[in-house]
Amino acid sequence: MPDCAPHFSPKRWKPPSLAMSSIAGNIKDHNVYIADLILRRDTLRSTITELLEQYKPDVIGLGAMSFQYATAKKVAEIIKKENSSIKTVLGGYHATVMYQELGEKAKEVNSNNLTLNFPFDFLIRGEGDLSFNELLEAIENKRDKESVKGLSFKHNGTFIHNADRPIEDLDTIALPARSKRIWKGYKYYGFTLDLIETSRGCVMPCNFCSIRKMYGKTFRKYRIERVVEDIGNAKKQGANFIIISDDNFTLDLKRFEALCDAICAAGHNDIRYIIQASSAGIASSNTVVEKMAKAGVRIVFLGIENVSKENLKRMQKGDILEKTKSAIRKLQEYNIMIVGGMIIGHPDDKEESIAENYDFFVQQNIDFFADQILTPYPKTGMREEMVKMGLVTNLDDFSKYNCFWANIKTNNLSPDELQFLRWKYNKKYASYICTTPSFIKNYPMAYYARKYFLRPYYRIKNSLLNKDLTERQLYERDMEKAVEINRFFD
Repeated sequence: MPDCAPHFSPKRWKPPSLAMSSIAGNIKDHNVYIADLILRRDTLRSTITELLEQYKPDVIGLGAMSFQYATAKKVAEIIKKENSSIKTVLGGYHATVMYQELGEKAKEVNSNNLTLNFPFDFLIRGEGDLSFNELLEAIENKRDKESVKGLSFKHNGTFIHNADRPIEDLDTIALPARSKRIWKGYKYYGFTLDLIETSRGCVMPCNFCSIRKMYGKTFRKYRIERVVEDIGNAKKQGANFIIISDDNFTLDLKRFEALCDAICAAGHNDIRYIIQASSAGIASSNTVVEKMAKAGVRIVFLGIENVSKENLKRMQKGDILEKTKSAIRKLQEYNIMIVGGMIIGHPDDKEESIAENYDFFVQQNIDFFADQILTPYPKTGMREEMVKMGLVTNLDDFSKYNCFWANIKTNNLSPDELQFLRWKYNKKYASYICTTPSFIKNYPMAYYARKYFLRPYYRIKNSLLNKDLTERQLYERDMEKAVEINRFFD
């Protein structure tokens, strides 16, 4: 789906859907094409109709996180209006955790003969790599729909939910079919971007995380040879910057180090990588960061989360602050840039406690803030706790569930105050970003361009354009822009 969190600029950040590429790679005996709508955000409606006319598909699969569901539903409605015989399939996180609610919604709609209000014929729950191909076989009457585990399907005006699908044996999953992508243009700033995965799942107990609803509390690993082959495949498609989408790369440090060695041996350390890792994992090894640097890892999303021991305990992260400081030092020693994960909006948060997090990040020379407002994702433990405490203020408009918007309040702050504080501290530290020692060593030209040209230019421009606006007016203007980012159909 084309939706993105407003703090990830769609002009500079256009990642491909790895899930769609993987599903395409595991479809047999059918023509398959990947139309990644993030590359056609500005012409969505016309693009959909053009694709239908050009490719004349029989089945269309759509994937959506919870905040993307409304857009996926609208896309499916457009498809059905153009050609009601096309079978539409919804997969991804929202279909996985909300399938019962979606099935009930379809039943309500169906009783009023408003079929376009629930335009999906099938839901695929859990991993779709292999089940999508099985669904195609069922549509062709080569097998019964009831035999496709993880499938929900319409039958006589209601939804039938097959048994859950067991987690897949990763050795049975073929490489992603990146060559099936219709368009090019995936990017991370000036780089050509792609995604790979080397493992799935995480066994950590964090109660704010949604991934366990997809994979359970499991950790499965691809063979290192398969990972190296996948990197080569992405490079053949033009990638020179790769995000490794693993939920937690450092659960198996010996394997991680072996993978770094294999990347170097294959010559794949000629490109750059972003990974996600835990502070505890990085801190526990004296050798892994050096190997990461040799393999080409340039950026680590580090799960710092919060500086408050109470908040870390509530998130079931444990007392990790000292481990976080150790991990930061190790990464900075090798000039690996850190995107610091920060979660604000805990039940007892007030402005002072929120400010402590931003101050800590600056004191530790964290390169970029990945600051998000605590989001009560469907079916997570954190949501259940927050609902019981009466702190969830937006229970069902999932389009706001993208970490940017305040869907909660704290015991001290309203949703608007929480939203404002996130904006306020981003403004306060805007001139700090891209000035850290690691950033300067990695991107000296970008640093000097910002320092001597871009920032002076924008400082003068903003002083002229915004001189008559109050702080509150500036905030409201920026929030209006944030809303517009994901407005495709108005």
